[in-house]
Amino acid sequence: MQSFIVALSRSLALGGALALFAASAVRAETILIQQAEVSEVPGLSLAVGSAPAPGWRAQALPDDWGRTRPEFGGELWYRMPLDTTGLVKGNQVPAIYVERVCSNLAVYLNGSLVGSGGRLELPYSRNCFTPQLFTLPQALLKPGVNTIHIQVVGYPLRQVSAAQRSSGLSMVRIGASEALRPLYEQALWWNITLPKVITALLGAFTVFIGALWLTRPKDTYYGYFTLWIGWWTLNTTRLYVIDPPLPGPWIEMLVPATAPLCVTGFVLFLMRFIGRNVGWINQVLWWQMLVIPLAFLWGGQEQVYPLARWTYYWLVPQFIVASFWFMAVSWRVSRRDFWLFSVILITMVAITLVELAAAFLALPLKMHLGHLGGPITLLPLCLRLIWVFSDNLRRSEELNVELERRVTEKSSEIARNFAELSSLRAREAVQDERQRIASDLHDDLGAKLLSIAHESSRVDDRGQLAGMARQALDEMRLSVRGMVSEPLRAADLLADWRAETVQRLAAAGFSVDWQAAEPPDGLLLPARTQVQLTRVLREAVSNLIQHSGGAHCRVVIGFPPQALSLTVEDDGCGMDAGALGAKGNGLGGIERRVRILGGRHSWRRGPLGGAFLEVWVPLVPDGSGTSGNSEAAPGALPLTSSNATRPDR
Repeated sequence: MQSFIVALSRSLALGGALALFAASAVRAETILIQQAEVSEVPGLSLAVGSAPAPGWRAQALPDDWGRTRPEFGGELWYRMPLDTTGLVKGNQVPAIYVERVCSNLAVYLNGSLVGSGGRLELPYSRNCFTPQLFTLPQALLKPGVNTIHIQVVGYPLRQVSAAQRSSGLSMVRIGASEALRPLYEQALWWNITLPKVITALLGAFTVFIGALWLTRPKDTYYGYFTLWIGWWTLNTTRLYVIDPPLPGPWIEMLVPATAPLCVTGFVLFLMRFIGRNVGWINQVLWWQMLVIPLAFLWGGQEQVYPLARWTYYWLVPQFIVASFWFMAVSWRVSRRDFWLFSVILITMVAITLVELAAAFLALPLKMHLGHLGGPITLLPLCLRLIWVFSDNLRRSEELNVELERRVTEKSSEIARNFAELSSLRAREAVQDERQRIASDLHDDLGAKLLSIAHESSRVDDRGQLAGMARQALDEMRLSVRGMVSEPLRAADLLADWRAETVQRLAAAGFSVDWQAAEPPDGLLLPARTQVQLTRVLREAVSNLIQHSGGAHCRVVIGFPPQALSLTVEDDGCGMDAGALGAKGNGLGGIERRVRILGGRHSWRRGPLGGAFLEVWVPLVPDGSGTSGNSEAAPGALPLTSSNATRPDR
């Protein structure tokens, strides 16, 4: 940016030097033509002499069609007699310089074409701000008086969006090419070259600010600023397009019809930049972006000028009010932004008012300030937004560093807490396992040993005592298996259950109906599940043998999805209604073990007439453990909760 400012200052100095040189040269070697003859009759068939001829009338230059003939559009001819005696000396080349023509022109010397600015048929080439310089071939010059014709083509005032772009012809200078070229280059630099450079730079900033907005979409003021300067950039690119693809009136219509985009982006940028949001203002801005273009489409190319005038009368006050409102608010919010924005906004308001006066109040203006002053005032805002973005980025990095430090501290704290929690859970698990083992030894092995102690003094049958001792040994082994055993295949466990159950029931005089479904492939039952289900089955069979009084037993084992179901039924006396709710005879142990496995059970009278025990416990899919969820899996038996009334024998 610094190099650009240095280059710009050098260019200004060079432009000033060229202006001084050109002024001295013009006074000495050029002829300024301020009067011409004009005719609307096309062609060069009109009289070429120096005296007025039929069809020609006198016309002062500059000739602004918007004032002299606002309804005229098309082709107009200017005739200028020229005495070239002493105009050039030595080897100097004569030339003609036209500071401004709109939309286009062609120059003839003594009836011969010497140059044109481009297309002379619709759509005309657009040269409203492009100076024209053509050399006059000496071979076409005659001694004495020569005649110059200038053919100008343009649009009527109603088809342009501002009086600055209305058709017309400026004063004409004729002299040595060396004397006129500095004037031409100076005008070309200020009106075309410099605005093009600034527009290209502004376009680059537009793309960059738009990229910043995509990086931080929550900062919407970047997006609205992109909309604002994007419109301005596209508007000034008209300087690049001499031969537009559309008719001139449609090109003129695009600028005021899309001007609400510029004002909307400008107002919303100022509001969002200081954190303000007013709903009804948003609605007005978005509605005018729809209504104004529709008005231009309805009016067509014949109403461009009046519609553009009222559009700017509506939009410019919004621009001014928003500027002063922002300055008033920023004075309280940020003094640094107040001073920067105040200088920029006041400058832009002044340029806007001058442009408005030139466009619709006939203020003479040789240079289009909007093409030059607008982008120059926008560039500091671009730099300010880039600085704000870099400052936010720096703050974000600082916050990220602080956040990483805090995350590290919290992670260490969480790791310590997790280690302590894991240790506590391990101790709780060990304590729970100890309590379970103690309960198993007390309920099972202790009861068997106590029975042996009582029976040893009364029973002479050593075989009966040996059987009771074997049962106690089996209970001890089962408790040990729950502590050290590996997961067991479900099919193997079913085989053990069947052998033990059939043997016990047969010894007690019961016939057995054993029905076991095929377990899922690869199903493994953890040791804990093995032990608890084995004891549930043993206690159910023991209860049946001791209290049912029947002669037949049916055992059914199924594998609904992710669960195991077990039913034990007899044809005995059934449930004892007078003992409901009691937990004797091992029924309390069945309830506790099923609850440990996260399952459910129920008692009721079965189809065979006796007691019917139904148990459902969940299984982990891979067989690596049990689930603590007491909800029934899909396909599980519709059992009652474990709080249901429990029968006793």
